[in-house]
Amino acid sequence: MNVRPGATALFGVYGGGLLQGLAVVSFPASATVFRTLHGLGDEAYGSLFLPQTALTIVGSLLGGALASRIGLRGLLVAASAISGASQLALLAVAFIASAYALPVLLLATGLAGLGFGLAAAPLNSLPGTLFPKRRDSALLMLHTAIGAGFSVGPLLVGGLVGAGHWVVFPGLVAAAALVLAAVSMRAALASPPAADAQRRRGAPPGLVLLFGFVAVFYAFAEGTFSNWATVFLYEERAVSASMATLALSGFWAALTIGRVVIAGIVTRVASEKVWLGLPVAIAAAFLLLPLANGAASGIALFFFAGLACSGFFPLTVAIASRRFAGSEAIVSSLLTAALMLGVGAGSFALGALRPLGSFEFLYRLAAGYPLAALLVGLLALALTAHPPPQRTPREAS
Repeated sequence: MNVRPGATALFGVYGGGLLQGLAVVSFPASATVFRTLHGLGDEAYGSLFLPQTALTIVGSLLGGALASRIGLRGLLVAASAISGASQLALLAVAFIASAYALPVLLLATGLAGLGFGLAAAPLNSLPGTLFPKRRDSALLMLHTAIGAGFSVGPLLVGGLVGAGHWVVFPGLVAAAALVLAAVSMRAALASPPAADAQRRRGAPPGLVLLFGFVAVFYAFAEGTFSNWATVFLYEERAVSASMATLALSGFWAALTIGRVVIAGIVTRVASEKVWLGLPVAIAAAFLLLPLANGAASGIALFFFAGLACSGFFPLTVAIASRRFAGSEAIVSSLLTAALMLGVGAGSFALGALRPLGSFEFLYRLAAGYPLAALLVGLLALALTAHPPPQRTPREAS
């Protein structure tokens, strides 16, 4: 039975988003396996994410340049294959001596980061070509697929670890990556059309850095929520480890659910209005978090934080890509690099500031991140507004 090209393209793009989420989350989800099987300590475990972050940034920047040479379809195939290789390296950990575990895991996380970075250009550009009349909603659903991978991956790993079959997970993800690479090679995936000269003059390419700063400020907020949620609830609110972890899962689940909701909203409300409203909600989440006094309130407030964060980065990519039409691959790659840089820097900054005060103080301070994103976002919209086309004297008369 022949698969229609449209269905093949949908499977390659949205399946590719799900794959990237599963591949990236496979490492934190498998933390207990690394610790029990090979005795990885805190320092060694923490080091695993350095190559992942660095190569995600490298892959994002490299992907924007490669898109014009091998095309978005070729880049998607390469990203899927590299992510599959990361899972094969992860699978090898179950069969090697402990002395080689850390180097192999560093290779595996590095490959996962590189695959995720390279996927940024095709995954953020192609949904708009598949659904040209609903570009923003299509992109939000793509990020929903990535978020689904982040949310479902730990549940699958946890179940397989409990059953004593952890090796099934990286094996299945590796196989899925190879299938997706093969499907993407045959999919009818067209690059976005180039912008006309008038539109390019209305939005100078250098101004994309403003959207990059917006992404960095947002990422400071997301990293603060996601990387410190369990520490805050466990250490300062005496919530059990399992309930603190549930609050973190609630944050990621809400982030995924919120993207589906906002995908529907932006079909009726201008994306820019929704985009500018979300930083206010994020700031409110930071100001409300100190009110958490137990498991129930902590879970509820981190769920709200996830909803507030949900659509902001996908809409940043969508709006910036629209303002710099014809350069979607480069724009989305730069913004993904900015996101990864901000998540890492924001998490590090909060750790460095912890001696200065409690989480209550630091969360109130962190409310400045989304407000900074809002101010820079307003400036970006103003400076990249497309001027009306020049009319000739005959047209004016």
